Amino acid sequence: MRVLGIAAIAGGVLRIVDSFTTGVLSPQILSLLYFVTDVLLLLGIAGIYWSRRATLGIAGTTGAAIFALAIIWIRIAAYTMPGANGYQLGAAIALIGLAILSGEELWRRRGVQAAPVVWLAALLFGIVGALGLVAPLMTIAAGVAFGAGFVMAGRQVLATPAPAQ
Repeated sequence: MRVLGIAAIAGGVLRIVDSFTTGVLSPQILSLLYFVTDVLLLLGIAGIYWSRRATLGIAGTTGAAIFALAIIWIRIAAYTMPGANGYQLGAAIALIGLAILSGEELWRRRGVQAAPVVWLAALLFGIVGALGLVAPLMTIAAGVAFGAGFVMAGRQVLATPAPAQ
């Protein structure tokens, strides 16, 4: 669990960094950075799900699965559809998955949890950006909020007591 929590934090930090690297780094370096980020996010969502599975219902489980499938879609699209907008579709679906997971987390825990609130903000920023309203700024804000949610959730995974042996 510790490794998965650390992966969530590292993936979140890299996602925040990714928000500021477009056009700064070479396409080859960006491709590698995005690949590493996605692998860490997949490991991170596994840890987030695993640490919360006892309190998640079908919506939370479905949201986590949708997120994982969307990240896998992004990776497949990166190699099979160069130049296509597979990333846009995958990112939108990933945010929807996190929104479903976040909604259930907030509903079941009946308290404000930082990571779900930040993930919902990322979805809102993404929608505003997709509508063309302050698009570059909203895209950056969505990426930063998305990454920050993973950092927060990863810290919660690290704080989860290990199961008894």
